[in-house]
Amino acid sequence: MRFRIILLIFAAIAVMNLNAEASKEIRPLLTQETIELDGHLNEEAWTRAQVIDDFTQQSPDEGQPTTERTEVRMLYDTEKLYIAFECSDSEPKKVVANEMRRDGQLWQNDNVYVMLDTYGDKRQCFFFRTNALGALSDTAVTDGGENLNGSWDCIWEAAGRRHDKGWTVEIAIPFNQLRFKKKDSMVWGVNFGRNIARKNETTQWIQVPRSESWPGTYHPTYQGKLIGLQGITSPSYFDVKPYLIGGLARNLDGADWQRTTEGDLGLDMKYGVTSNLTLDLTLNTDFAQVEADQEEVNLTRFSLFFPERRDFFLEGSGLFSFGAGIGDFGPPPLSVFYSRRIGIEDEQQVRLLGGGKLTGKVGSYSIGALNMTTDASSESPLTNFSVLRMQRDILSDSTVGFIFTNRQSDFGDYHRNGGVDLFFRPHDQWRMRAMTVGSWSPYADESDFAWYLSNDWRNDHFRVNASYLDIGPEFTSKMGFMHRRDIRSLMLNADYEVQIRRYGIRDAGAVVSGSYLLDHDNNPIGWDMMVGVDMLSESDDGFNLDFKRTFDRVEESFSISDVEIPAGDYEMNQVSLTAFTETSRPFAVFGGIDFGDYFHGNRLSLDLDGQWRMTYQLAIETRYQRNWINLPETDLLITNVVGTRISYALNTRFFTKLYAQWNDSTERASANFLLNYIYRPGSDFYLVYDQAWDTSGSFNRQEWTVLSKFTYLLSL
Repeated sequence: MRFRIILLIFAAIAVMNLNAEASKEIRPLLTQETIELDGHLNEEAWTRAQVIDDFTQQSPDEGQPTTERTEVRMLYDTEKLYIAFECSDSEPKKVVANEMRRDGQLWQNDNVYVMLDTYGDKRQCFFFRTNALGALSDTAVTDGGENLNGSWDCIWEAAGRRHDKGWTVEIAIPFNQLRFKKKDSMVWGVNFGRNIARKNETTQWIQVPRSESWPGTYHPTYQGKLIGLQGITSPSYFDVKPYLIGGLARNLDGADWQRTTEGDLGLDMKYGVTSNLTLDLTLNTDFAQVEADQEEVNLTRFSLFFPERRDFFLEGSGLFSFGAGIGDFGPPPLSVFYSRRIGIEDEQQVRLLGGGKLTGKVGSYSIGALNMTTDASSESPLTNFSVLRMQRDILSDSTVGFIFTNRQSDFGDYHRNGGVDLFFRPHDQWRMRAMTVGSWSPYADESDFAWYLSNDWRNDHFRVNASYLDIGPEFTSKMGFMHRRDIRSLMLNADYEVQIRRYGIRDAGAVVSGSYLLDHDNNPIGWDMMVGVDMLSESDDGFNLDFKRTFDRVEESFSISDVEIPAGDYEMNQVSLTAFTETSRPFAVFGGIDFGDYFHGNRLSLDLDGQWRMTYQLAIETRYQRNWINLPETDLLITNVVGTRISYALNTRFFTKLYAQWNDSTERASANFLLNYIYRPGSDFYLVYDQAWDTSGSFNRQEWTVLSKFTYLLSL
């Protein structure tokens, strides 16, 4: 009885605090006319389409009308949804448009975006952004905006045009790229937005509170209605995408060079089982075109976290998210499914023989299932990986779900995780998470439990987050990622931000955070306290200044660049200063400097990032990290990481990129050149050149590879 009363109370809170559903509606016009995407709204259908123009500022003047008129129109036919933005500008020559790369940093340009909640459940959506050049950027959003998959790629088109009154863009999104529950007349959630770079102005049709900042624009909670879609062809489809790859490789084996010929073929398939359930199959999967990981210097005793970049694992990846700290910035302390465990062993690629993935939604249930098999290698036997994930919608904007993972080799060894989680959002400004998960294997020292609770509350000025994470001494997750086990971690973070709008200052803020770690014998093993301040100018330049005090108990010695850090208790102080310039300028810089204790010594770190957009086609990005580490038992230790990326876009379908890196702590330098030509939507030609050098003495060439890859999308 008490349990029922508690549920009723929570349900009542949720109902009372729900956003009143926006009364704004847009009804796309059904057209039989052929729409040519050229940035000219000269088709007769556009003149008959409904016009919406009531945009409201999120920033800098929350709630005020936009300073530059924005009009949106929508059309559709049986195959595509069309959106047109007419962006007036009183100073059209100052419109910032210097990014043409696919999934480039379009938020640094004048840009527009559309959010489509095709299920109308305010939990997941598709987000499309473009600029005056028609560059494409898309994001798959899950968990009510808490998980963003910016590496997801949809097959869609956009065309922009600048003119003497501003700029115009046309967008076409095929229905077979979206997932939705087909009805005779559908109601979707929708929102539109525009960013004006030189004014640092963000506006939306359905206003997103300023306290939500930029992540709030991805939250499908803030939506109007897209109504009247009828007669849409069911997006059940069958896509076949074979690939052919060929090339040469040469590597240094001892004192001898060995040359090999590369040649292979494979197949990806996509089948729309229903309008909202998709099956992906892959055979002999290859990711030759994927860019190398960014080089890092690991100054801790814990593993580094690298993001997933491989296409097959990216689509629908938000559905498989499960763990602690999921959706926060930075690596999560615990993620039960980390797809880079598949096909990568000890930083070496392992051949993917094939597999499948089923993702989508059936009624109020979101479903994800994945199965993949990797070939035997010198590092590991033939291994099968399986994941089953399910979530059920509850109340208005909350979910409950479970996950099961299994890693099993042909030796009979297995490792499994299973758990349940809850995401509860009784109010736009209040979020709670709970999770518990167990691990099982034939070995007793790999079976245990972990659990997690977090509470996040915010308003216009304050944000408070508190969480507790408990990972058992024997808990393991061989398909996941975690920093450490045998911990009980309590974390608290509170920050305050106020809008100044004086003396050239737009915002100022302060943050206080802390954490406390115990093992399961209740011995303290670590804590930290941090106090910081930040400021953002009207021109969008800013800085952060942080002071941090840390305690760390090192139970076993470990090595950093051949220097041993002995076991012991360490109390450390650190001060950090970061500064950055406004990113929409042709040249932008981010810099940071840290100084303080480093275990029983001290460390000074310098981090510089620069971005120079020489033209709208050519961009140069540079990165430099340097550490000076002073320890009593050794000479001054200096580490360097240098990286440069040069990108050139002939147009929105032809890109080249050169990415070069040097990391002296690993005594390795590398260069990667990629040419990508999208000769038809969904079909690509790649030319890839990789070269690596051993820098232990001088720059000695160690290996090189040149490959060409051809894919062709056939839709049936």
